[in-house]
Amino acid sequence: MRRQRGLSKFEFAVVLAIFGILATLLLDRLVALEHDTERLEVALTLRHIDIGLKLAIGERMMRGEEARIPELLDRNPLDFLGQQQVGAGPPQADTPPVGGSEPGLRARGANKVGAGGTADRWAYDPASRILGYRPRQPEAFEGNTRLEWRFIGHIDELGRNVGLRLEPLK
Repeated sequence: MRRQRGLSKFEFAVVLAIFGILATLLLDRLVALEHDTERLEVALTLRHIDIGLKLAIGERMMRGEEARIPELLDRNPLDFLGQQQVGAGPPQADTPPVGGSEPGLRARGANKVGAGGTADRWAYDPASRILGYRPRQPEAFEGNTRLEWRFIGHIDELGRNVGLRLEPLK
């Protein structure tokens, strides 16, 4: 009797099916990890902006310049990340709008936001003081194609602007 070498067609099909199932499970998990990563990147970017705001406010308070805190509202919140490249100045008027269709919203090309350099996904409209983000994966944010926060001042009981914060919209 002749001995068979290798796999039969049926055995080969079973092995392929097992690999297909494993690949599907792996890809599903990778997509979930990508979603988690993008949500974390956005949360960390907002946290870093908040820390930068607090440092700028603290610096003005240490200098006795509390009256100048409201001036910080005129700045782009992305400026508080503290990651500007050497020689990078304020955003230029010819910086293309985020998404190419929203007037007034300008990307901060001078900042490398996040681990993947997502500066082109962040935009700030100084007229309405709205910071926006266009997710790479909207499914990670319940299908939202745009996330927005309003940059506002915190007023104390005496009517003085004593702080700044980003308040989520929607």
